[in-house]
Amino acid sequence: MFSQPRKLEPRTNKKLKSSSLYFRSYTSLISPGASINRLMGFLPYKLESSKLVYSKSYFVFSTISMIIYSICVILSLFQVNFSSVQLPTLANKLHITLVFLCGPVIFISAYAKNQSMIRVIDGISNVSRVLSSETWHKVATRIVIKDILILTPYMCYVPVTIFYVNFIFGYICWYTFLGVNALISLYTNNVYVLNACFKHINDSLVQVKEILVNDEPHLLRRVYHMQKNPILLTKLRALKKQHLEMSEIVQLLNNTCSMQIEAMLTIMFIDITFNMYNYLSMRKEMGEVKSLTLTLGFAIYYIVHVIITVAVVEITRDQMQKTGCDVHRILVHTFDEQVTTEVR
Repeated sequence: MFSQPRKLEPRTNKKLKSSSLYFRSYTSLISPGASINRLMGFLPYKLESSKLVYSKSYFVFSTISMIIYSICVILSLFQVNFSSVQLPTLANKLHITLVFLCGPVIFISAYAKNQSMIRVIDGISNVSRVLSSETWHKVATRIVIKDILILTPYMCYVPVTIFYVNFIFGYICWYTFLGVNALISLYTNNVYVLNACFKHINDSLVQVKEILVNDEPHLLRRVYHMQKNPILLTKLRALKKQHLEMSEIVQLLNNTCSMQIEAMLTIMFIDITFNMYNYLSMRKEMGEVKSLTLTLGFAIYYIVHVIITVAVVEITRDQMQKTGCDVHRILVHTFDEQVTTEVR
């Protein structure tokens, strides 16, 4: 779009080269998270020419995974509510039941809309090509740091979760909470890259406005008008095309993930509430001191996760709203009919 300065400091050049070596495109950046989702059975894809393509063989694997998970959930719910499995309190039984009911809602929804998610990732990979090397380096670095900080604490607790009570319970807990983390991570990564793309459009619109403010009087000259105005119109048309593509991707992403995100937030709220209740009630009534560090650790972990997700969504929404404001400013500062037509 608009030319970016080529000259950078040696250290910056070295960082950008290193970043481009590992993450040359959004597809390469999203591949680790997408691979986890494929392993969980949510995203049946394969890579063809650096592009995510729907795979029938992985779809069969996803179907088998969903069937096994559903059977294990049914068996676990039956054991908790109708068999002789003894739980300390009614709150424990309600806690497990609600978590095991929310899990299938999230994963079956992700399984049913896996092709839409693949189209979202490919669409974001296409529109993210407008980002400069420096911007892409910053985006990739922040996404990698976020994923490491979010997934590392949970992975450290996986061995305890797997061997908790019995194999089926351990499998359900591991699958449910790791799947929730993987899906939220994939969603926030998509939204964060869209935020960078909308910011690029807004910065470009600001540059267009500055050109119009500084050069509008000269557009009345015939020669200048014939030379410069078509270039400006070409830039506006390109921005309009990019914005239309990103708006379609946002709509597709909302349709794909809206119910999943609501169910994920619900399951996190349920886990925080019952963990805190169990700690307080056991300490007061039974005289047993449960690990406060573990209880508060999970609560803080979930809260931070929710804050990060909400923050990414809100800053992206602000960038989308800012686009309308920038367009209005351009309309205010131009008298050229062709420019006005393209902007509108």
